[in-house]
Amino acid sequence: MNGTITKRPLKNGGHSWGYSFFAGRDESGKRLQKTRSGFSTKREAAGAMRTAIAQLAKNGNTPTVELTFGEWITHWLKEYAARTASPKTLQSMTEQSVYLVRELGDMKLTKLAPLQVEAALHRIQDHGGKSTTEHPNGRPLAPKTARHIAFLLLKCMRKAVGLELISRVPISADYRPPKAVPKEPPTLDRERMNQLLQRAARGRFFALVVLASATGARRGELLALQWPDIDFETGVLNITKSLEETDQGLRVKSTKSGKPRRFAVPREALEALREHRREQDRERELFGGDYEDSDLVFAHPDGSYYKPDKVSVRITKIAKKAGLAGVGLHTLRHSHASELLSKGAPIPTVAKRLGHANANVTLSIYSHALEADELAAAKVWNDSMADVIEANRKQRATDMLADVSDESAGDPLKTMKQTA
Repeated sequence: MNGTITKRPLKNGGHSWGYSFFAGRDESGKRLQKTRSGFSTKREAAGAMRTAIAQLAKNGNTPTVELTFGEWITHWLKEYAARTASPKTLQSMTEQSVYLVRELGDMKLTKLAPLQVEAALHRIQDHGGKSTTEHPNGRPLAPKTARHIAFLLLKCMRKAVGLELISRVPISADYRPPKAVPKEPPTLDRERMNQLLQRAARGRFFALVVLASATGARRGELLALQWPDIDFETGVLNITKSLEETDQGLRVKSTKSGKPRRFAVPREALEALREHRREQDRERELFGGDYEDSDLVFAHPDGSYYKPDKVSVRITKIAKKAGLAGVGLHTLRHSHASELLSKGAPIPTVAKRLGHANANVTLSIYSHALEADELAAAKVWNDSMADVIEANRKQRATDMLADVSDESAGDPLKTMKQTA
């Protein structure tokens, strides 16, 4: 049991010392804190605290309540995670906690052992999904999902250690969360992009598809765009915010990186936006005073915000009608990045357009797009040095043949050793 020594200024200019330490919990689960002040020196306060802690341990009658894991993680989400996580992240964490509560919820927090916890994590990973004919006990979770659940458990248990609810995190030191298998993101080539645009041109999402493919902007960033964010004279787009949907509704927040970014928009995309704005102006006139004028670039006919998930569904349906299975709005972001990189655009430039924290993130995701460049680089070197390598390679073969011939009368094994 640890405590804290405090120092407080007095009106006469001096200082008073005190202490504070955790003393268990009462019957309602409320944290008990023992505090005392008025000591003249730090040493005196520390000595008094040690005495108080020892007396508390000796009496052994401090009222406490032993929490179950389910009670603790629910409390942690409400009192700690909610203060630091975004609403969307908190919603995801709450959904992930259901798996843990199902496996460990009724167990006493202080009784959890590494064997039990890791077995629970393995069950979640192997059978956490919905039951199917092939997997009657539950299908395996995606490694990424299982990994997030494991990290959630580690995070809330570390907080329990910090609050002295438990002495250590009940997971072995060599435990490794499931490794997420990186997938090569799907992309659209010129022909398939044309198929999508032809179908999108029949509806109101054409400009959205064009801008998404021309900038690689995220879904929430596109849906939060306002007309002042686009400078049609310079062709520069300002991305400063993002639209997010949670159980509590829609909200506009900062970008994923927390930083705004500016970059150029291709000319044809600007033309598509101009046409889209003229169509939107007609809708504004049609709705008159009922139009929700938030100056949004992409909005319902009445000017209200789109819901991000529904927009994704609409784009996926458009792609399917165009004969493109497995294609969605996020595919356009990947296609934009892959196209730029394969055509030789600098990685830092692409990273800036995508809003990645650094170029290494871009490189790790889109390394496949650089394969053509790697082959081209190898060809450049080969074209430059091929004759030199070939001449020396042939000369080496000739020299080795001559050496073997000269030593043919000797010991072959000795000759091989000398050559080596």
